[in-house]
Amino acid sequence: MDSPQHHFGDDSQGASTGMVVATNTILVPRYPMKGKYPNGLAEALARRSKDMSQADLARAVGTSTQQINRLLHGEREMTALWAEKLAPALRTSPEKLVFPGLRTFRAPLLSWVSAGRLAHQEGVRKTDVRKYVYLADLPRGDWIVLEVDGDSMDRVAPHGSYICVNLADQRTVNDKFFVFATPEGDATFKRFRSGNPPRLQPYSTNPDHETLQMTGETSVVGRVGRVINDLE
Repeated sequence: MDSPQHHFGDDSQGASTGMVVATNTILVPRYPMKGKYPNGLAEALARRSKDMSQADLARAVGTSTQQINRLLHGEREMTALWAEKLAPALRTSPEKLVFPGLRTFRAPLLSWVSAGRLAHQEGVRKTDVRKYVYLADLPRGDWIVLEVDGDSMDRVAPHGSYICVNLADQRTVNDKFFVFATPEGDATFKRFRSGNPPRLQPYSTNPDHETLQMTGETSVVGRVGRVINDLE
């Protein structure tokens, strides 16, 4: 089956969408810096050293070589504005300039219908992919992204937010969050509650949502490892 790469470790050259919530990233510059503002400029510029000097970079973004040098040595803060200016010329992402050592990869954004079908097919098909979302600092796995529709889980994932789902992690753990495939072929995002019978529980400010019993025909699509909120 024809499936795109979306496993952890696919390095990206793009920017992430929205705000990553609950990250545990440890950011360590690969290039020692004496200044008080570590950043990823030295590493990015080193990758372009054959065809781009500090002067070339300064001309490309409309600033002085002295300014680039200050940023390079951590004497000036690598703000989001500077990162957005410099990233295209360096063929990198703004995040990698602001957060040195950040590892990013891309994951496919699927529809809920496509997610429901994953319980009955080998993997993600190209026709299932709406677009790709760039993620950072998640454990190894087979990740997809789903856009939340509705308020049944709005205490952790409001309507319009994104959830990152690890298809490789299907072991149910009490009080953790998963995407399940229902007997009807749909996908639903719920908190798992162990017991006899186990239950799929909404986590909502809306009391109208009901807890579902997990039957033998209900399967785990994957565990939700992160919620991404766009605060715009």
